[in-house]
Amino acid sequence: MSHVPRSPDLPLKRDTIACAASTASELVRSVARNLRGVSFWAAIVLPAVYLPLLSGGLAGTEALLFVGLIAVNAGAFVFGHDHEPAAAR
Repeated sequence: MSHVPRSPDLPLKRDTIACAASTASELVRSVARNLRGVSFWAAIVLPAVYLPLLSGGLAGTEALLFVGLIAVNAGAFVFGHDHEPAAAR
C-alpha cells in the first residue's frame, strides 16, 4: 500500500480564496458607499449649474445640455438617496 502525503496547502488555499472574496466584497461596498456620497452631493450642487444656462437662454445645444443636466441630476438623486452624511464620519 502506498502512502500519499496529505497536503497542508489545501486548507490554506481555501482560506486564501475566502479572504480574497471577503476583501473584494469590502472593496465593492466601499466603492458603492463613496459613489453614493458623491451622487448625494452632486444632486445638491448640480442645480447651481442650471442658473447660468437659464439666464442666458436655451438656444441651440444649450437646451440639450440642460436636459442632460436634469437627467444626470435625477440619476444622482436616485443613487445618492440612501447616503447619510452623519454616518460617513
